[in-house]
Amino acid sequence: MPIVLAVLAAVVAFGLYLWLCGLAFVYLTFPVSLIAGGGGLAVGVAAGLVIAFLVLFGYQEERVLTPDRVAAGRLRILRPPKAIRPDFAWPAYFVVQVWLDWSVVVKRAAQWVARVWVGAADGASSMGWFGLALWPVLLPIAVFLAAGTAGAAVAVLLAAVVAAVLTVLVLGLGLVAVVVLRALDRLAGLVRRSAGTCPRCYEISALPVYRCPGGHGDTALHRDIRPGLLGVFYRRCGCGERLPTMVTRAGRTMAAYCPLCGTGLHEGAGMATDIRIPVFGAPASGKTHLVMVGVVGLLRSTTSGPVALADEHSRRTFETYAQVVDRGGSASKTDAAHQPIAVTLRFRNGRRAALLHVYDAAGEALSDPERNSGYQYLDGARTLIFVLDPFAVPEIRQRYRRGFGSLFDAANASADPPEPSYQNVATRLRQSGVRTDRNRLAFVVSKLDLVQQLPYEDRLHDDGDAVRAWLIRLGLDNLVDAAERDFREVRYFAVSATDPALGRGPLAPFGWLLEDEPIPVPGQRGSDEHLAGETSRA
Repeated sequence: MPIVLAVLAAVVAFGLYLWLCGLAFVYLTFPVSLIAGGGGLAVGVAAGLVIAFLVLFGYQEERVLTPDRVAAGRLRILRPPKAIRPDFAWPAYFVVQVWLDWSVVVKRAAQWVARVWVGAADGASSMGWFGLALWPVLLPIAVFLAAGTAGAAVAVLLAAVVAAVLTVLVLGLGLVAVVVLRALDRLAGLVRRSAGTCPRCYEISALPVYRCPGGHGDTALHRDIRPGLLGVFYRRCGCGERLPTMVTRAGRTMAAYCPLCGTGLHEGAGMATDIRIPVFGAPASGKTHLVMVGVVGLLRSTTSGPVALADEHSRRTFETYAQVVDRGGSASKTDAAHQPIAVTLRFRNGRRAALLHVYDAAGEALSDPERNSGYQYLDGARTLIFVLDPFAVPEIRQRYRRGFGSLFDAANASADPPEPSYQNVATRLRQSGVRTDRNRLAFVVSKLDLVQQLPYEDRLHDDGDAVRAWLIRLGLDNLVDAAERDFREVRYFAVSATDPALGRGPLAPFGWLLEDEPIPVPGQRGSDEHLAGETSRA
């Protein structure tokens, strides 16, 4: 009987427990769970948004794409792998870092949810079986936790959608800006005919290497300063320095270097108009003397605007040139053992600038295919000057050599005929793929004052048509035809480097070549005659 009573009491108690649980569920658990679900959802959303805000708008060190990683080339943006160029700089935020930050948001939100659930589970387990019996009271807590988890997930997902839309929008606008800015940069370079010419290896680059003014060793070199993944309008160097993008802007404030050999370039390289004038011809044809008088005349000519020497080598060379020109001496023979180094002049007007490089290589080196193959400045020249020694013309030699030996000695007549010296360079240009039919050639007959002392040759005077006719009359029609066939435009000159007042003067070939270049000088540049007049008064 006691056992029956005990069983009956247990059944009654269990039934009462179930009745109380039902009442609690209807009048307490259900309404409280609704409130707990709403509150948990709100708390979860708020927590997710706070976590996203702190990570996206604060600073986190868990996953940061540092300039060291960019410079090491370890960044992978797309699959197949595509790396940002290895410059020591911070990438644009919306390129990669936004996605790294987002992974941290997801990680921290998951950690927050896990901590909340683990804490609730620990509290429930500490209550033992008594806690299970109070399930109507604990159920709202579980609903709160579940709703909070869902709310955090919704917040993270919502923030992810907003961040993705914003990122796509910024990347789209950035891509348009990059394309436009690069096109403008390239267009400015084409209009200005700007480039960076290396004085050591003769590499001609439209995109020089620029050094960050922060001064931090090899990492200061920025090999691609154009707008791109490292920044659109500006980029942030790894040292913290803010650098302008675009070659036309970087060239104003940053030092430029050759991308091939690392030699320092002239100030404004890549931004300034870059003009290369190689002077070529046979040994002793008068090339060096013509270069001397031309450089001195350009620096002293008022019609050529504000002109200055661009580097220390040019300054020392000019001093030597000026002494020879002022004293009326003869130019020393160009050393064929040395690489030709240009005399560089800088033309400036306000913020516009141009660099003029005049190259004088030894005739022996120009006639050697192995040596002149390294003269890359020949390939990048839009204008050239060919110097012909009239005393080396076979017809002149045959006619006058015996009777006017002293005059030939005074002229230091070239031993090489003129046509091979032209063909050596023209052939080298064609073999290098140079479109000479787009270039201009100044065809200069030198030593005019001396050749006019020969009988019947005093009819040669400095007029383009007259010089051309004189060359044809002396049997150089093949050379004339070759020059006019090879080049877009050929102009003929007859000059005397020792008598600038004779004819248009030795500055005239340079003046004619520079007329086709966008040199920034105030006002209208003078004609060949004006330049020649200024040279005669220099």
